[in-house]
Formats: sequence, structure tokens, C-alpha cells
Amino acid sequence: MDAYARFRKEAIAFSLTLALCGPVCVAAEPFEWQIVWPTTQGFSPEKLDALRDSLAQRGTKALLIVRNDKIVCEWYAPGHGVEKKHYTASMAKALVGGMSLLVALNDGLIAVDDPAWRYIPQWANDPVRSKITIRHLATHSAGIEDAEASEQDRLAARQRGVTLTAEHMSLPGWKGGFWRQEPDPFTLARDEAPVIFTPGTQYAYSNPGMGMLSYAVTASLKGSPYSDIRTLLRDRIMRPIGVRDSAWSIGYGKTFEVDRLRLVANWGGGSYTARATARVGLLMLHKGNWQGKQLIESRWVEEVVRPAGTPLPGQPPGNPQPASGLGWWTNADGVWPQVPRDAFAGAGAGNQVLLVVPSLDLIVVRNGANLYDPSQGKGFWGGLERHLFNPLMAAIGGP
Repeated sequence: MDAYARFRKEAIAFSLTLALCGPVCVAAEPFEWQIVWPTTQGFSPEKLDALRDSLAQRGTKALLIVRNDKIVCEWYAPGHGVEKKHYTASMAKALVGGMSLLVALNDGLIAVDDPAWRYIPQWANDPVRSKITIRHLATHSAGIEDAEASEQDRLAARQRGVTLTAEHMSLPGWKGGFWRQEPDPFTLARDEAPVIFTPGTQYAYSNPGMGMLSYAVTASLKGSPYSDIRTLLRDRIMRPIGVRDSAWSIGYGKTFEVDRLRLVANWGGGSYTARATARVGLLMLHKGNWQGKQLIESRWVEEVVRPAGTPLPGQPPGNPQPASGLGWWTNADGVWPQVPRDAFAGAGAGNQVLLVVPSLDLIVVRNGANLYDPSQGKGFWGGLERHLFNPLMAAIGGP
């Protein structure tokens, strides 16, 4: 089937989908996506088809490409679809952690360089944890050990004659408890997860560190109309940009009661439709403006998606690591050479990704399985760059 025939077939199919939704859909979403022919937005249909076919062969479940606020490509694998949510994995660190921090910063409830102990009083007299700031928590530079199995964990297991896999639930001690949520991940992250280096001096990816960011942001909401970050995002972001409540969920569907706080996970446990994710991307691309209404001050959007000035990740061959913004990843240092430097992203296991490129007026959402082959040494970011970012840039042929 040629590119134009595919476009016609998909456009008709999505028009029927929207029609079947009925007037409730229309009333809930005053902004409606338009599906347009790729050449009108500077894309090569042939190259876009080749990208889609390549991604389909690599376990992709959803691919949504938006330019100039219009859909130029929307494709779903059999069994998936426009109304079906897909897990976010660590893309939640941007969609939930980064966005909830953004609203709190905008409202003056929290400051980037506040000591975390202002919101986590148990850390106030700790000689190391008292040095952790909100910036450190949001950029994986707080020094809080991750809950993944370390080489030391595996070595200790081998010495005991036990095979320790990377499966979260099977890990011993506080790490396994964090993933099993026993008794709750926040108390374990606060009290049990060790700090393995002086805060702010190194980069080390940390799910518990992000959890403590959620704890701090939630504590900052005291006295506001919002009891937790779920209601904060619902009322300040998702409903205002026209995302129905059924199109997204966060925090593994749970709320943990700790220290009179209603805590919701921000490191994972989310589930969004591709279009819901794209709407968040559209809000960020337009610097907090949604259809003429400024939901978030532009200066705060700019703040969270630029390099935070904290230590950079390492750069292993074939797996270029982007710099950290506040809950987001940024290409400001050109780690992805073929992608403009103003690009920023949220991403998670299985190569779930939201890529936003303001200079190209471009938003991309991809859900599915890993794009890389671990046996070939192709890492997480290397897989995205090779199989999505670079061919996507090659498909753009005009303004």
C-alpha cells in the first residue's frame, strides 16, 4: 500500500473513532487533533513510512508524531489503539515528577534550592541527608542509592550460593521492599536507602530519590486546595488540557498515607494514552500556554527543561546519556547530534518516550518494548537514538 493510501485509510479510521465517541468526547476536548498529510508539515511520507515499519518490527505498540499541533503519523499495533493506555515506566519521572514539581514551583510552594529537610523533617539533623536539596532529588544527584540490584548485591548473593536476578520483587532487604511496597516505598526511601556520596557531587540514577521528591512536593501542598500530586495534576494540568480522567492514571493506582501526607509514586506506575502524553508535550512545547490560556508561567517551563547544573551522567559507548533537567532529560549539550539542542524528553524502561523539540514544533510519543538488543551492547538511549531519533530527523525535509 502506498503512503497516500495508508494516510487516507488511517484518517478515515480515526474519523470514525471520533464519531463513535459521540458528543461527550467533543464536550470534554475543545481542542481536537487534526490528522494531516505529512508533506504539509515538511515530512517525507516515504521516510515516515519506513520509520513506522521499522519501529513496528521492534515491538512498538504506539507511535504518535505531531508537528505544528497537527498529527502527521498515528499508528497502533494490533490490540492497541487510540483509547488504550500504555504503561509509562520511568517516563512518569517527567509526566508525574517533573510536572508536579513544575506546578509547585509556579505556585511558589517550593524552591529549587530549598533544603529537602524543610519538607522532610526527619532529615533535618542528619549530617548527610540535611545537605540534600530539591534540585538534587529532581536530578539524580542526591546520592540516595537506587533500588536496583548493584554489583555488590549480586556478588553477595553469589557468595551465598544464590542467583540474584534483576527482577525488582526478588531483591532482598529494603530494595525488594521498595518495589513490593512493604510497608510503603516512601518510608523505606526516607529512612533505609543509604546515601552513597555527598549530595550534589555525582550523578546516580535513583528511584527512591525521585520518591522523596514526591514526598517533598506533597508536603509543600499543605494549605493548598490539593491533597496530593494526583489531584494537583488532574486539576491544574490534565483536565485543563482536555485529557479525560480515564485516559491516564498514576502511582500504581495507590495512595500511601505517611506522616499525614497522601503520597503518590512519581518514579513509575503511570499509564497514559499516547494522545494524553502528547497533550502534556504540547503544553510544554508552548511553554505552559494552552490554547491562549497560560496555565504555567513560561519561565518555569524553561527552568525545568534546561540543564540543572548538576553532575552529568557518564557516556558509555553506544549509549549517550542526556543531561538532567528537573525531572526531564535535555539535549542541551548535543548528546544526540542529529537532534536540535533545545529538545527535551521523558523516557522509561521499554523505551517509552515523549520527545519535544520546540525549534521544530515537534512532539513524538512512542510506547512499546525495548528498541535495543542488550546482547549487542546497544543501550537504552542508544536504541532510541538509532531507531527513533535519527530516522525521525532524516524524515523531516522542510520547515
